[in-house]
Amino acid sequence: MKTTSYSMGELLRRVRDQNWTIPQFQREFIWRESQVRLLIDSISRSYPIGSLLILDKKPDLPLASKSIQATFREGYPPDDLFNEGERQTETESYILDGQQRTTSIARVFLNAHPKKLYYFDLKAMWESHRTEETSWIRLRARGKTEPDRKNNNRLLRADLVLDQKKADIYVSEYMEDSSDFPELDRKSAREAAAFIKGIFETIRNYKIPVVTLDRDRGIESVCRVFETINSTGTRLRTFDLAVARFFPEPNLRKLWEDTLERYPILKDFEVDGEQVLQVLCLVLAGRENRYPDPSRKNQLDLSPDVIMREWARSSEALAITYQWAKAQGARPGNPGQGTLPNQNILVALAAVRSFSSDDLSSEIWPDNDFIRRWYFSKIIRPGASQASNYRIGQDFSALRRYIAERIQPYPEEVVLNADNIFKIKPTDIRYKSLLNVFARTIREDLISGDNVNSESKLHDHHIYPRNAHKRYGLDPEMLDSICNRIPILDKTNQNLNEAYPQDYFKRLAESARAQGTLDGLRRRMRDCMIPGDPGESTWPDSFALNQFENFCRRRAELIVSRVREVIGESLKDSSLSEDEMAEEYED
Repeated sequence: MKTTSYSMGELLRRVRDQNWTIPQFQREFIWRESQVRLLIDSISRSYPIGSLLILDKKPDLPLASKSIQATFREGYPPDDLFNEGERQTETESYILDGQQRTTSIARVFLNAHPKKLYYFDLKAMWESHRTEETSWIRLRARGKTEPDRKNNNRLLRADLVLDQKKADIYVSEYMEDSSDFPELDRKSAREAAAFIKGIFETIRNYKIPVVTLDRDRGIESVCRVFETINSTGTRLRTFDLAVARFFPEPNLRKLWEDTLERYPILKDFEVDGEQVLQVLCLVLAGRENRYPDPSRKNQLDLSPDVIMREWARSSEALAITYQWAKAQGARPGNPGQGTLPNQNILVALAAVRSFSSDDLSSEIWPDNDFIRRWYFSKIIRPGASQASNYRIGQDFSALRRYIAERIQPYPEEVVLNADNIFKIKPTDIRYKSLLNVFARTIREDLISGDNVNSESKLHDHHIYPRNAHKRYGLDPEMLDSICNRIPILDKTNQNLNEAYPQDYFKRLAESARAQGTLDGLRRRMRDCMIPGDPGESTWPDSFALNQFENFCRRRAELIVSRVREVIGESLKDSSLSEDEMAEEYED
């Protein structure tokens, strides 16, 4: 990797000659005009604009690419406007980072905006360039002609800045002859002209730092460097890279769009197309009796024939597996708000389904309860996070062995008791896992008694409302803990709003007594892990404000019992602290 600086002329020549292209995984040009103006203003003041990241093209790393989104005119600007002494060896390269900046510069200084023209307002430059104003950069609709100057020579077309001789003449004529500056004498007008010419000289002499990756860099190195240097902090997704790697056959972008249309559940859970490629890698490794590794490298090494042949089956298996996860209590939601704790575990499950069954819609696992216990044991562990490629491969191998030979994988031990579950907050990955346990095992809504199933719209409800912290001084962390939360139907959540449990449980008990349905209410409260007996007259008082901590501790015990029902002997009690448990799992 080497870092150099390109002059404005050298950069623009490479862009004009289309020696630099944009890989297909890059987004489109999306900058607003205000961003373009700010960039050009920064260049005019010699402010840094960040480095560009490029990769020289080479035969063993082909990436489908597209041209910069600019409209170039053949032979313009002519070469004599560039400093011929700075010409470097013309090498074709990909722009990995810096598309928005490069495209903006080209549109302004090569007169390459598809629909408009940039002009510099000379009067505004003189009056406002000493401040941080950017209003001196103007945009006008492209017409039948493209005049060098407009508004009585006040507006100078931006690309003419490259032509020092012409730009200097135009600036001098305007500043010295225009009636826009009655306060300036001839000497002052010349000084003003010199000031503007100095700005243009700064633009022509501006140096843009460029980081060029070595030609012998492998794909892993390219991705790592991109993710490290990318000024937007955007991760270079494997699927985006694969789109460019295999384009045009297969067209992965189109395949994935069709897949999302066919299986809306994948869109609901914001699944990335990379997961289909991971499933493909695992299935292929199983068939060839190789070590299963769904790494980025192996995804990009898949053959187009394999992708085309296996895509439909793998994507269907993935969709069915997400439907299964939904039946286990996972819920989609807004970005970052869903309750699916670990997507990558589902990759291993989908790959086993695709590999082991001719009928993908059938239940391939002879002991579904075991698969369910295995799944929940893995997602409820302290420190459980997105599985690495190594773990995905291990899970795939273990499940394959189980399906083929009935050899059960060694169960994941879950250390959980009333003391540590009491401390689980929404930031803990286990919080989502426990919400899955709740959603899977709660059959009736807490208040209405309406049926709850995998298609129900559930809200994560505070049993004691959050405003109890400000109004009555209840512990805010305890209010947010899993012990004070329960999934309820969305309409129930709206009706309850900020109601207090002592009030609404009292109404529930009174209504059940009047209707003779106390047994049903008892069953529902057990189902929802609410402590106490609704048939006792003092039951509502156990939810008074001064009973809040006691309620949380009693409910923690009920939650542990519910987890034991789901995962069985995998649940272990322990006196270890949270940190000690996390270290134990890491080891």
